[in-house]
Amino acid sequence: TAWLGVFMLAGYIEVAVGIIAAAISLLIDPNDFRVKYAVSLAVVPVLVLVFNGYVAVPIYVFSIITGTYLYTKKFYYPFMFLFASTLLSYIFFGDGSQWRAIDAAISTGMIVVMVFDSRERNFIKTNDTTRGLDRIKEMRRDYVQILAGAVIIGLLYFYGVDLSRILVTFGSLILYVIGNFFSARPDLMVGRFLQDLERSHTKLGIGSMWFASGIMLAYSMHDGLYLIMLIVFIISVGDSVATIIGVNVKSPKLAINRKKSVAGTLSLFVVSALFGFFVLGYIGIGYAAIGSIVEAASRYPLDDNMTVPFAISLVASAIKMI
Repeated sequence: TAWLGVFMLAGYIEVAVGIIAAAISLLIDPNDFRVKYAVSLAVVPVLVLVFNGYVAVPIYVFSIITGTYLYTKKFYYPFMFLFASTLLSYIFFGDGSQWRAIDAAISTGMIVVMVFDSRERNFIKTNDTTRGLDRIKEMRRDYVQILAGAVIIGLLYFYGVDLSRILVTFGSLILYVIGNFFSARPDLMVGRFLQDLERSHTKLGIGSMWFASGIMLAYSMHDGLYLIMLIVFIISVGDSVATIIGVNVKSPKLAINRKKSVAGTLSLFVVSALFGFFVLGYIGIGYAAIGSIVEAASRYPLDDNMTVPFAISLVASAIKMI
């Protein structure tokens, strides 16, 4: 009974921290946060109900504030609270369902910002508009993305879902800091090197942040080792192979998305289906097909790094309920 009281008190404190942080940010910059918090009135109750706890509330709010101030000097203040909240959650909860709530809070917070923040949407639109214009840069980006996917799949294989989930979460937070810092310091050697991997006139790391949000979203929706492996493979290796083939092999454009080619989409499906069959059997081929269709149909302002994990996870959850 005593422990139950402690957890209830902790829950109330978490909600209070989230509300206070939201209120302060709304008072300081009402135009930046009004729409996001209006949308959040629908998002936060879902997070609380699905994960049966309040740990997601302050982390979600700090994720919203951090994402809003991305690529500005204000970024570091809410980020410190976001990182501290995540670290404290690790200390008290470690892994399991509460860590899934943390991943869901960070990823959905960032997604809300990237969809409903006009400044972020402009960054994303520039990234989408310049896609494929520089073949060499596209291939460099894809090699890095393949490497990132291989590292995450390796973490999953050797350390399992719970530990790899924690490592990926903290790695994603570090990625946010790197993108914010070096985007303002292109004069540094590391900044120049990282910017050379980006598309022209694109903010450093904007695509990587979609990628990180998509990975965390997959982790938050499932505990299945091989399903998460397949999702990571599709949005890292499969998507990169599609781009490499798409920019080097001439083929008709897709009717549903003129930025994507038949050759690229087919190559995405083939490599993803082979990996899917290897880890999950025939149902893995089905998930690969879903991922390929969703990837082909995804367009601004939504990114395939988010839509693919969400769609496959949603279908997998529906199959699990049957």
